[in-house]
Formats: sequence, C-alpha cells, structure tokens
Amino acid sequence: MGELDAIGFGRKLFENDLKSLIQFCIHMIESNSDCGKKVFDMTYSQIELEPQKEGWSYSIAHWVSNVLNPPAISVLGIFLMASVLGTPDAWRWAVLFVILVVIVPTLYVYSLLRRGKIETFHIPNRQNRKGVYLVIIASNIVGVVVMFIMKAPFLLMAFGIMGVMQSTLLFLVNRYWKISGHTTAISGLSVFIVAALGWSMSPILMIVPLVAWARIKTQSHSFWQTIAGVLTGSIFILMTWVILSSVLKPEI
Repeated sequence: MGELDAIGFGRKLFENDLKSLIQFCIHMIESNSDCGKKVFDMTYSQIELEPQKEGWSYSIAHWVSNVLNPPAISVLGIFLMASVLGTPDAWRWAVLFVILVVIVPTLYVYSLLRRGKIETFHIPNRQNRKGVYLVIIASNIVGVVVMFIMKAPFLLMAFGIMGVMQSTLLFLVNRYWKISGHTTAISGLSVFIVAALGWSMSPILMIVPLVAWARIKTQSHSFWQTIAGVLTGSIFILMTWVILSSVLKPEI
C-alpha cells in the first residue's frame, strides 16, 4: 500500500469508526512507519474526543433543551400570569409583552443564524451572546416602560422588571464566564410563580433539575454552569420580588 493510499484508508476509517482509526494509527506508529505517523498527526493529535451523542437519554435531553428554552419559558410565564389575572386586558397585555420581549429578540437571534454569525439557536459560544443579551435587555426595558405608562397590572409589571434585572445580570456574568441561560430562566420563573401564587405551585420547581440535567447531557454546559444559573435565577428573582412587593404592596 502506497503512502497516499494508506492516508486515504485512514481517513475512511475516521469517517466510519473513530475507535478503529485510533487503533490503526497506533498500529502504524508501532511499526515505525512514516505513513502511520502522518495519519496519526492528521487525526488523533488534532481531534477532541467527546462522549457519544446517541441513545434515548440524549434524545430526551435534546428535546427538553429545545422545548424549555428561555423564549419559550418567558411565553409560558407571561401567559400563566395572564390566566391568573383572568381578564381580557391581562391577555392583551400578555400578547403585547410577548411581541416586545420575546418575539423581537428571537427574530434577532434567527437573523444572526441566517447570516452565519452563530451556529445554533442556543448560541454555545459565550462571545456571541453579548449582542443578544443587549437586545433582550433593551426589549425588556421597552416592554416595562410601555406597561408602566399604560398602567398594566402589578403581576405583569413585576414579571417584566425581573426580566430586565435577570437579563442584565446574565449579560454581566457572561462577560467573564459562560452561564446557563436555560437554568437561569426556568429557575427564575419557577421561584417567581411560587412566590407570587403560593406554595400550591411548588411542583413546578421539579422542572429545574430536569432542565439542568438536559443542558449537561447535551454538553451545552458544565455542572457548575447549570448550578450557577439555578442560583442566579432563583435567589436574584426572589430578592427582586420581595423588594417590589414590599415597596409597592400590591393586591394580587
């Protein structure tokens, strides 16, 4: 087998079976073959081994990550608040909030995706999240200002204000470290619902570890990045809720 043929054979093995390729490279190197060394340099020294992304557990984790993404969580939260208020005005506020705070940032992310600025909707690269967070913060501020001017119910106002605060905190943390937006969003929403509506809503807290597991399973975040998201979302939102409800003393 010529040198080029052996390299082509090595490439074919790499495409079909990584394990077989590594064994092939080791065998060639042990035989002191120059060809083997070239194949090894071309493959094993340049690849990063990752756990196999297969099986039902990975599929479930991927599905959870896609369904319970931050925009979807925001929509779920605002519609839940509207259903609790139970008035036609509340539902109109909810639709306006979704347009300003959810749809606008989501369209911005999709525009980045179409232009090739980001690889996936979840934006795994920390550096690419800066502009997205700024758009989210601006959209939340506009939403809160509009609701304040038009005297929206306190529950919806509080949800919007906490969205501004949480997005700002995520932006600041993201400058230095990648944190899980998924776990921040779901833990923040869960704590907000329990704080605002009572302990009867506590079963929703069970969703938090599910989302954290999904983000770790799909290799989107490390264990500590998901924990940081949970702590950021829950503690910060709880503190904000306590301050708002104490100062404004709303009747929910």
